[in-house]
Amino acid sequence: MKKIAITVFALALATCGFAQKKNVSNAEAKLYDPVDYAGAKKLIEAAMEDPTTSNQAKTYWVASQVYFGLFSEQGTKKDMNQEYDIDDMSNNLIKAVDAYKKVAELDAMPNEKGQVKPKYAKQITQKLNVGADCLFNTAADNYFKQKYGQAVALWSKYIDLADSPAAEKLNLKSDTTYNQVKSYIIDASVKKNDGEFDATALKYMEDLKADPKYSRAMYEWSYQAYSKKGDSEKTINTLKEAIKKFPNDNSYFVGSLINYYRENNKDAEALSYLDEAIASNPKETQYYLIKAQIFLRKENFDKAIECSKQAIGIQADNFNANYFCGYSYIRKGETAMDAAGKIKDNTKYKKAKDLALEQFKTAVTYLEKARSIDAKDVDNLNLLKNAYYRLGNGTKYNEIDEQIKKLK
Repeated sequence: MKKIAITVFALALATCGFAQKKNVSNAEAKLYDPVDYAGAKKLIEAAMEDPTTSNQAKTYWVASQVYFGLFSEQGTKKDMNQEYDIDDMSNNLIKAVDAYKKVAELDAMPNEKGQVKPKYAKQITQKLNVGADCLFNTAADNYFKQKYGQAVALWSKYIDLADSPAAEKLNLKSDTTYNQVKSYIIDASVKKNDGEFDATALKYMEDLKADPKYSRAMYEWSYQAYSKKGDSEKTINTLKEAIKKFPNDNSYFVGSLINYYRENNKDAEALSYLDEAIASNPKETQYYLIKAQIFLRKENFDKAIECSKQAIGIQADNFNANYFCGYSYIRKGETAMDAAGKIKDNTKYKKAKDLALEQFKTAVTYLEKARSIDAKDVDNLNLLKNAYYRLGNGTKYNEIDEQIKKLK
C-alpha cells in the first residue's frame, strides 16, 4: 500500500506539472490573434505560483509579454487620447520589468548538466532597454497627474533595474539620467509626503551628494530633513561636511550651523566652531560678525566690540561690522548710564555718567560710518538718533529724525 501511495502521489505531481506547463503554453498562445491578455494573465499567474513551473525562464518570459501587453493596451489608449487606467498601466509595467529580470536570472543558471545555455539573453537586453524608457516616461506621466507615490515606485524601479546584473549591458548607471531619476524620486517623495523627507528621499539625497550637479542642493535638503527630524548629530555633521566641501561659498551652511547651535542653546559649541573656522580662514569677516552677534545676545558687549573691530580691520567698509560695533557701544553706554543712575554720591555719579557718554560718542563714530555705507538703513538711523539724544545734540537728532521720516 505504501508503494502504491507514493506512486499515486508521484503521478499526481507529474499531472500537476504537466498542467502548469500547459498553462504556460496556453498563456503564450493567447498572445496571438485573437489576443486575450486577461485570459493569458490568469493562466500565467497560476504557473508562476506553482513549484513545477515557477523556476523556469519560459514562465517568466511569457509573463513579461503578458504584463507588457497589458501595459501597452493602456498606452495605446493614452496615445489615442482615449480614457485609460494609469494605475493599471503602471502596475503592469512594474510587473513586466520584474518578470524580465527574473528571466535573465533563471536564463543564466546552469542546467542539470552544469551547463549555462541562455535562450533569452539578447531579447531580454532589448526588452529591458525598452522597459527602462517606459519606466521613466510613465513615472513622469504619474508625476504630472500628481500621483506622486506611483511616480516614486516607477522611478525607484528604474534605479533598481539600473543597479541589477540583468541590465549591466545597458550601462544605465553611467548615463546622466541615472542620477537625474534619483533627484526626481526625491522631489516626488517630498510632494507625496506634504513636504516631509522620508527614508527614500534621504537615501537618494545621500547618494547624490557625490554628484557635483546636485551636491549643494542635497546638502541643503539633508540639513533641512535631519533638522526637522530632530537628529542633532546628523544635522551638525551634514552642515560641517558641506562647509568643508564648499570652502569658497559656504555662508549658508556656516550661518545654518551657527543658527542651529543658537536655537538649541549651544552657544559654547557655536563659539568653539567659529574659533576653528577663523583659524582656518582668518580673513572671513562673517565669522567675526557671527561671534559678535552671539556675544551681543549674551550681553558681553566688550567681546562683541572686539569681534566687530576685528571684522572692520579686515573690511573697513563692511556695514554690519560698523553697525554691530556701534550697537555694542550703545548697549554698553545704556548699561553704564543705568548703573550711574543708582549712584548716590554726586561726584561719583557725574564721573560715571561722563564715562557712559563716552560710549555713546564712540558709538556715533561707527554708526555714522555705517550710515555712509547705507544711508537708508532705518535700524542704524534709529540707533544714531538715540546716540545723539543721549549726547544732547539736538541739531543732529533732528537731522536724523527728518531723514527717517522721509524713508517711511
